[in-house]
Amino acid sequence: MILSPDSGSPSAASFDPAVAHAAWQTERLSQVSGRTGAAALINYVPLDATEQKITEFPLSARRIQAEAGVRVRAHTDGITLRTSAGITELAPGVETLVDRLGSDGLPLIEFGRFTIDAFSLDGTDVELRIYDAEAENLRTLTGIETNPYDPAWVLTGTFHAGEPDARVPWGFTRESDNGHTKAVPGTIAIRVGEADYSLLVFADGPALVLVFADATTGSISYAPGRFIRLDPVPDGDPIVLDFNRAFVPPCGFSDFFSCPIPPAHNRIAAAVIAGENRAQRAP
Repeated sequence: MILSPDSGSPSAASFDPAVAHAAWQTERLSQVSGRTGAAALINYVPLDATEQKITEFPLSARRIQAEAGVRVRAHTDGITLRTSAGITELAPGVETLVDRLGSDGLPLIEFGRFTIDAFSLDGTDVELRIYDAEAENLRTLTGIETNPYDPAWVLTGTFHAGEPDARVPWGFTRESDNGHTKAVPGTIAIRVGEADYSLLVFADGPALVLVFADATTGSISYAPGRFIRLDPVPDGDPIVLDFNRAFVPPCGFSDFFSCPIPPAHNRIAAAVIAGENRAQRAP
């Protein structure tokens, strides 16, 4: 989530970016430590046409290739489906078609402390992701190491739109996901340190996401890289990259996530001492 002042509000003139940065840090920790936060993910189950029982959950699931969602079957009372329309209880023994996870964070299947969503990288393969509100990763997470706000790391580049509907094969932290594609709306031409770059961004719902590595990656900051979420702009317009909002990807909180790896274009020679570095855990 990017926090920014409302330029039309009376308080815009007194906006303090350091205060906003502190608020963003609080929001980030709340996000990753929530019921379906990154630190709560404990497993994933790839689906195919064969019905599979989910170990952590009294439920089985399968996927028909031609269908957008997944078919689930509850094995007990008390399993609920949360959608934008509300919450309904799944009838035991009855197969229900559940949509893939949307940009609104729904639908979710819930039972006690556990939550499931149906996730797909590019609409081809689908997996169930299982979250536990009492996961060990949640219990040991104490914070996110973050650099102090530095206005020198608020940079402006130019967005250059690519071909409409362009998709690019991508590398992922989970090797079996390599080759899945990302929608790439364009590139950002920008100077970082002493070098010029043409950085690839991919689409995540209505937003743009930059996945980058830099000279701190693997030593000071999380490897293989960090993310920045951006609002889209028209072709040829300036676009602000606030590296103070660089964040650790979900796989930095749970090994069960598969995260996109920075492509060669997005490997920055300079040390970006800004934004989040890595998860902090109790000894």
